[in-house]
Amino acid sequence: MRNKMVKTKTAFLIFVLLSIIIFPYYILYLNSDFLSSKVPGWNTDIFGLRIVSNLIKFIVLSVVSFYYWKLSKNTEKIDLKKFTIHLSLTLPAILAANLNVYEFVEMNLHDPESFLSQIKMVIYINTFINILFFLGQILFWIFYVKFQRKIRFSAITQNLRNET
Repeated sequence: MRNKMVKTKTAFLIFVLLSIIIFPYYILYLNSDFLSSKVPGWNTDIFGLRIVSNLIKFIVLSVVSFYYWKLSKNTEKIDLKKFTIHLSLTLPAILAANLNVYEFVEMNLHDPESFLSQIKMVIYINTFINILFFLGQILFWIFYVKFQRKIRFSAITQNLRNET
C-alpha cells in the first residue's frame, strides 16, 4: 500500500499562511496600555501575555515555515499523515490565539467560586492547546531530522556505489 503524499511547497505555503494569521498585528497599532483589564474589576489582564505568546508562536511558525521551504528544495513530496498530524496539532493554537477563549465561557460574576473555576478552566484550555502546539513542532523537528539523515545516508550510499 502506497503512502499518500503532499507537496512540500503546499505545506510551506500553509505554514506561511498560519504564520501570517498568528502574527500579533495589534502590537503595531496598539497605543494604549496593553495590560489593561478585559475582565470587569480587574486591574490587569493576560492580554499582555497573549501578545508575547502569539509572538513566540509566530517566531516558531516562521522557523517551521523556513524548514518546510528547505524541505521543498530537497524533495517534492512528504508523507501526508505526518503533515496532517503536524497541522492538526498546530491549528488549535492558531484558532485560540485569534479568538478570546473567555468569550466562550459564561462568566458568573455573582458567584466568586464559580467565577474562579471558570477562569481556571480557560487557563487549562489555553495550557493544553499550547502543549499541543509545541508537541506538533517537536514532532515536525523529529521528522525533519530523520528526513535529513535519510537524505545524507542515501547520498553516502550513492557515492559508495559510484566509487565501485
